[in-house]
Amino acid sequence: MSTTELSAPFIHVASPTVDEDDVKAVADVLLSGRLSAGPVATEFERRFAEYVGVEHAVTVNSGTAALHAALAAMGIQPGDEVIVPAMTFFSTATAVIHQGGVPVFCDISLDNFCMSPEDMRQRITPRTRAVIPVHYFGHAAEMDEINAIANEHDLVVIEDCAQSHSTLYKGAMTGSLGHLGAFSFFATKHMTSAEGGMVTTDNADYAGYMRSFRSHGMEGRDDHVILGYNYRISEPAAALGLSQLKRLDVFNEGRIRASEAVIERICDIPWLTVPKVPNHVKHTYFWCHIMVDEDCLGMKTQALIERLRDKGIETRNRYVEPLYRQPLLTRNVPPILRLVAGDNLPDYSAMNLPNAERAAGRVIGLPNRPDLTLFEIERIADVLHSFG
Repeated sequence: MSTTELSAPFIHVASPTVDEDDVKAVADVLLSGRLSAGPVATEFERRFAEYVGVEHAVTVNSGTAALHAALAAMGIQPGDEVIVPAMTFFSTATAVIHQGGVPVFCDISLDNFCMSPEDMRQRITPRTRAVIPVHYFGHAAEMDEINAIANEHDLVVIEDCAQSHSTLYKGAMTGSLGHLGAFSFFATKHMTSAEGGMVTTDNADYAGYMRSFRSHGMEGRDDHVILGYNYRISEPAAALGLSQLKRLDVFNEGRIRASEAVIERICDIPWLTVPKVPNHVKHTYFWCHIMVDEDCLGMKTQALIERLRDKGIETRNRYVEPLYRQPLLTRNVPPILRLVAGDNLPDYSAMNLPNAERAAGRVIGLPNRPDLTLFEIERIADVLHSFG
């Protein structure tokens, strides 16, 4: 390691961007005496719906709760099959199980790491009720094809937008392209409420159902009319989210600038593949992701990650196995899943989807914080060029 590398600050991959306006917004709510969801949460919903370009937005306390609420609003019943991509965060699948559905995995496209419409079509059975395309890493899934197949088979489309705040697909924002969109505001997302989520839709009935669902199934103060949960967002969390929403475009401009600058400097490296974004997509780079060709590099991806860390560069490396290999599905299958699926329970341990197998564990996210400096960008590129 060179003297420059030893003295250079560690380059973190991502971090929340919080300023004094955020602090004041939360402090004002804390001092107001109203800590449970109230007028600030309602205003957050209104502003977010307006931003995404839909009629309704419903706050919840996590992205997982957003997916669960969306599935419940669409009437997913025990034993209903829901198609999800095989490479994403596990809550896309577990939300289906929480609602009594059966997750059915389909392959991804290596062009964008999102759901493959062609493979999605192959997974449809008479029991299929819904599909959850994930806009992965900030790249939009091919929604025209997915929606066309869904319409052909009368399927519900729930967009998982946890990684795609402000991503555009043919000029429309993710979260406005399906029946519902589920967002996360976890700390590392494009914007944060510390913990929180949102569901977007143009359907007033779905929105009304989810507002009851998130609050113990209540209508009014005492009448519990549906089976619900305590999925309410807190008022301080909503205040932080509302404050962050005002700067979301600025955050994304910084992410895009940093990501494209890194990509420009490393796109000639033979052992990695950089994102190739089609003209009809505005990528917002939740990750500045690269895919590693381990044979060409002569090194395993995990070894590369460790080498980068040794040189002061943090990376992301998640989704190291396709979801159908998760122990919950191969060894510890929940009784509810066995009960509702019966003889139709997929043999997850026997699954082998070629693109998911090829990508899982070999995709890493490079630093792309909105505040990434030119010096840090150059250093990332120089270190990557030094391998292979």
